Order: sequence, then C-alpha cells, then structure tokens
Amino acid sequence: MKRDGTKTPHSGGSSSAASQSSKDVPPAVAPIRLLLVDDHAVVRGGLEAMLSVAPGIGRIATATNGLEALRVCASFDPHIVLLDLRMPGMDGYSALETIGQKWPHIRVVILTGNDTPANARLAKRVGAAGFLSKSADPATVLRVIREVAAGATHFPDIQEGEHAEDAGLSARELEVLRHLVRGLTNDEIGRVLGVSGQTIKGHLKHVFPKLDAASRAEAVTRAHELGLVV
Repeated sequence: MKRDGTKTPHSGGSSSAASQSSKDVPPAVAPIRLLLVDDHAVVRGGLEAMLSVAPGIGRIATATNGLEALRVCASFDPHIVLLDLRMPGMDGYSALETIGQKWPHIRVVILTGNDTPANARLAKRVGAAGFLSKSADPATVLRVIREVAAGATHFPDIQEGEHAEDAGLSARELEVLRHLVRGLTNDEIGRVLGVSGQTIKGHLKHVFPKLDAASRAEAVTRAHELGLVV
C-alpha cells in the first residue's frame, strides 16, 4: 500500500536477510534500511535500481521532498537517508535539521549536484554524517552508505580559501535565502514555507548581516559568491 505519495518500502536481496532487519537490530548487523529523497524521478529510480540488488542493503523507501521524507522517517525508521539538497517546499537542509532533532539515531548522507565546499561545511554543521556529489560513481555511493551505517563519517577534503565561510546561516535561513535568490517576495516565501511574510522579514534581518549585505540584491550576490546557491 502506498503512503503519503511515497513508494512502498520493499526488500533488496533475499527475503531471509530482509526479515532480520528489525528496528532493534543495529545496521552493522542487519541489512541497511535506506530512504532515498530526491525530487527527480530518474535519480530516485536509478539509485533504487542500483542499491536494491547491492549486498547489505535491505528495504528501500523513497520520498520526493523534505516533508515526505519526515513522514517516511516516522513510519519506516531508516538507518540511512540519502538526501538531496535542492527540492521544492522543504529543502534538504531543513529536512536534515529536523531529522537530527526528532530521530538523532538516523544518519543522513547528502547527495547533491551542488557540491561546493560551503555546502559541505554547512551540511556537516547541521548534522549530516556524509556528503557526496551526484557525479560519484556507484561503487563510491554504496561504500559510503555502508561506512556511515557502521558509524563512520564521509566528507570531501575542503580547501580553505575563496569559499571558506558559510556565513553561519541556519538551515531555515539558508532556505529563505534560496527562495530570495529565486526572486520571491517575503509574502511569497512565507506562503511556500507556511509562515507569515513578517516572519520571513525577521529571518532576513539575521541573514543580511551574516552575508555582509545591505540589500536583497547584495544578499543574492553574496549567496552566489559563497556557493550557497546555484
């Protein structure tokens, strides 16, 4: 049965292996329950096809955005979430922050096409256990999933310098900034995020000084300079 628009979790590998994957068995022993979160059906389908036959991977669930991911986490209790950053509605950073608050035992690996040093630093600060580029080969993706499930972390070597600062933005502030870059007004951003335009105005009062920006246009420019948006 489908639930909340997500694909029903199914077993990868043998049925006997999948039956061992109960909620009280650690992922180092049990097949890894995996949640794939991406708004592109081709990406989700490709990852699911690749990982469903990989040794050590148990059931796989999918979600198309951050809000769906939270609903699936509540019912499916994955060991690992493979999470995109840019999605409509709730983006990856906000989903990452909420997962960490509600289910600290769930480990999140960011899988993004916007693999800038600033994004890697921010993902780590918000609580990710790993960070991967979508250009990574399948063997690397599978290896990182297994390593993170066993308790390790995986982040690229980050060179300090041009993009050394992420400006100390919170996940919600980054989400607001990204909608600002799209050209939305405060009221429009508020409707997308389910809050008032005044709340968005309050967030921007914190965002602007962190970016050393005096206006919306300067904030957009700084966001691109820091690699916080694409």
